[in-house]
Order: sequence, then structure tokens, then C-alpha cells
Amino acid sequence: MGPMNMEYDASWSLDKKKEGLEKPFCCLNARARDFAKLGRLYLKNGNWDGKQLVPASWVKESTKIDTTQGGAWSYQYQGWFPSRNGDFMAQGILGQYVYMNPAKNLPIVRLGKDYGNVNWPNVFTRLVGRYY
Repeated sequence: MGPMNMEYDASWSLDKKKEGLEKPFCCLNARARDFAKLGRLYLKNGNWDGKQLVPASWVKESTKIDTTQGGAWSYQYQGWFPSRNGDFMAQGILGQYVYMNPAKNLPIVRLGKDYGNVNWPNVFTRLVGRYY
């Protein structure tokens, strides 16, 4: 489906059943493979198989750590930075993650219904460091 050949329709949770609006802060529902494709899109600077779907300048701006205005280094543009090594991730409200490591050209998707007692960002960075 669409330019990225998503395998399934995604949905976005609404703030109410009848005539609701999409919740802008959360709740995009998709399959793991399709989330991985979003990760790949960002790892390829917004380019999908030769077609620029997201401006490369936006990908660069939204995935760099910038504390010049006093912001936290670990969270910017609605995205998270688990380390200062160039990796970044999207995080869902119930323990879902799309972790992206540009140095390894690697997306990792974790779906779940809660976080458990696990520091998932630490797990991702350690996995990448250990096996790659």
C-alpha cells in the first residue's frame, strides 16, 4: 500500500468514537514490519527506493541532538535519543519502540502492551554494540 508498500492498513486512535480527531501525541497502530519500514525510511534520510518521501533536511534536523536553546539532549522533535552516538527512536505509550541506528543501518521494532521492568533503550544500544 502506498509508496512504501506497507503490508497492512494502519489506524490512528481517536479522542472519541463519533466524529473524533486523531490523537496527535500518540496512538498510531501498525504491524511490526510496517513500523520497521518507517525506521528504514528515516535511516535512508527520507528516501524510499529512490523517491524522496520526507525531506532529507527534516530528517537531519529532527534526528540531531541540539541543546543550544537549553533543551534536554535525550528528547527533541517528539523523538528520543537513547545515547549520544547518533541513534534515535520513536517510543509508544505502552512500550512500543522503533529504534534506529544509522551507523549500522539497523532498525529494531519492539511491540508490547507495557514496558515491564526493562530499560528498552539500554537493551537496544547494548544489542547493537554486542552483535554488530
